[in-house]
Amino acid sequence: MKRTIYILLTALLLFIVLSVLLVVESAPIQAFNHAIYAAIAELIAPFWTTISVWIGEITRWYMYIPVILILLLMPGTRVNVGLPLAITLPVSAVTGPILLKEIFAIERPDINQLVAEAGFGYPSGHSMNAAVFFGMCAVMVLRYSASKPLRIGFTAFAVAAILAVGLSRIYLGVHTATDVIGGYLAGTVVVCAALLAEEHLKNKRAASQE
Repeated sequence: MKRTIYILLTALLLFIVLSVLLVVESAPIQAFNHAIYAAIAELIAPFWTTISVWIGEITRWYMYIPVILILLLMPGTRVNVGLPLAITLPVSAVTGPILLKEIFAIERPDINQLVAEAGFGYPSGHSMNAAVFFGMCAVMVLRYSASKPLRIGFTAFAVAAILAVGLSRIYLGVHTATDVIGGYLAGTVVVCAALLAEEHLKNKRAASQE
């Protein structure tokens, strides 16, 4: 539990620092964004554009709902996996696009956008939702699976999926690197807060049964 608190506080602090630097339009931050995009832009080609568009479409927040519903319907995953995802994903979907984006009101990058996206850019909603969904799934697999290969394999898959979503958004020109990093940090805060809330409820329930 202490480790979860430390991760939450670290992610929150980094998110606050990053947000302040973006609001004041820090020159090093802007240079960092330009450097990352310039490196990724060299890879622009029809194949990677198709892949990036596909990744963006299948990782919109509502695309996770069928998976969550299946997990909720299956008795073996309903409580331990389905319910935590059913709670955290809506929180992420509302917190990112509706609250944080409107609070900071940071425009999307004015570069070669390969697809059209409306609304503000920071933090990246795709990146935040991916961090929450795949991050929470990885936590549940690590917690409940007895298979070491499955734990290692799924954790690697989750990390790769989260990174792929973020990189695809930068590649398409609809987000900066800091938009993506901000989404990852905000998603980490949501996951850690959910785990702490779950632990608190378990302890409270156990105390009431004594």
